[in-house]
Amino acid sequence: MTQLGEALAEILNAQPKPLLTNYEIFRELWKIYELGEVAYLRGDVPTKETFRRTRTLLRKEGIIRQDSDYTSLWRVLSKAGESPEDIICSVDPHCYISHMSAMQRYGLTNRRPEALFLTQPTPQIRREWLFAMMREDYGEAYTIYGDEIELPKALKHPPHVRGRAVSFHATKYYGDHVQVKGSFSRIATIGQTFLDMLEFPDYCGGIIHVLDAWSQHAHPYLDEIIARVDTCEKPILKVRAGYILDECLGVEDSRIDAWLKFAQRGSSRVLDAGKPFSAEHSEKWMLSINV
Repeated sequence: MTQLGEALAEILNAQPKPLLTNYEIFRELWKIYELGEVAYLRGDVPTKETFRRTRTLLRKEGIIRQDSDYTSLWRVLSKAGESPEDIICSVDPHCYISHMSAMQRYGLTNRRPEALFLTQPTPQIRREWLFAMMREDYGEAYTIYGDEIELPKALKHPPHVRGRAVSFHATKYYGDHVQVKGSFSRIATIGQTFLDMLEFPDYCGGIIHVLDAWSQHAHPYLDEIIARVDTCEKPILKVRAGYILDECLGVEDSRIDAWLKFAQRGSSRVLDAGKPFSAEHSEKWMLSINV
């Protein structure tokens, strides 16, 4: 291997991620040029041809190979295998485990969803974030060497990752999430998970299962649930949460009472999103109980 190839191989083996994009590998190559500690470098910055040649060398030497699921990404062969959720969250920094999969993680359901469910931003938001990342990585160098820089590309997830079916929900209302300790995975917060149940009950086992989960598990997490619902941008979710906490679970809290201002008399709002309107309703919360 050339000295440049050896330097890049050392960096790829030292970093933690099992899969890398062309953009990430090129960025590491760029850093090598910036440091200038490798002999026989041609030019001030790497070209796309230099990148392709070095990447081919790493592949021949068994440092990387094309991934079987993410065929546009490169598997670093020195890294151990990872779970589907760790793989997905490592290659896509903008997604997190959500809905029924998050419910399972938190012990809010005894069901195991067939597909691993994750939430991601809309394509437009993802493109904006990718462009912002590139400008942050390269700064003014992008305006000078833009033609030679390997550009970031929006990632397309396969239908199965490591044998597990995956399902994505894209939204401009990017939810609260946290890093799972000791892993690449991210997961919706417990408050976000309860909120998601009200917005998309079909992604969470259906409205009956959702109501059971709230009845059985909401009390230990009331502060987190109320705080998250309080900050959500959709009034209907405050009304649904208010009805369940107030009339179904008997929770008394001034923050819940404040959501009554979002109830609308004469509206066609329903408890179960996407299902037909029912005459049975909550007079207090002005909500059709279509369950």
